[in-house]
Amino acid sequence: MTVKTQFGPSGRMRERIEKGEHVDLFTSADVGHARKLVEDGRASVMALFARNTVCLLSPTKFGATTQTTLDKLLDPSVRIGISPPKIDPLGDYTERLFSLIDQLRPGNGAAIQARAVILDTPPGAPPPKSGDTDVDAILDGRVDAAIVYCSSRDRYTQLLPDAAMVQLPSELQVGPEYALAVLKDAHPAAQLLALTILSPEGQKILAQRGFKPATLPE
Repeated sequence: MTVKTQFGPSGRMRERIEKGEHVDLFTSADVGHARKLVEDGRASVMALFARNTVCLLSPTKFGATTQTTLDKLLDPSVRIGISPPKIDPLGDYTERLFSLIDQLRPGNGAAIQARAVILDTPPGAPPPKSGDTDVDAILDGRVDAAIVYCSSRDRYTQLLPDAAMVQLPSELQVGPEYALAVLKDAHPAAQLLALTILSPEGQKILAQRGFKPATLPE
């Protein structure tokens, strides 16, 4: 059986399901969107299947390291690209990041958020020239760096060879969690696919792709 995949911000993908688009299996970079499909009666079951970490993507000349990331973010001249909150879970995690920064440096979280640049490619807009919205914004000089998932390291290395992917320090990690949901009236094979993702074999594949497995046995 052939599996057909479509990718996009989790919020928009969930809204397409709510408008009647048929989907067998839904996956999201958060738990909330999958949970809502279950609570609304559109999905029969959901499960956590992976975790991630958050990185700062920037040109090498930006000079970011894990140790200097906070100071770089606090620099009032630095423009940070972020995903749209509510639409993309990464945007929600970034808002949580700003809250953590505010706890460490009171007043600075709001200052960073005020100068953050929301990077989005809404439906109907031309696709990114480079293949990625964050990369376009860096190449065009609209932002100096962007908040991204660390699991995308290999992809960004290909799209932006002169770039650094710096993992944020532990005190600034916001624990991205990924969930899947099997939709009601889904093809029977969708449940098998979900179980395969949750199986040790599926979890090992996710680990090879830079994710943190959620169900891999010790």
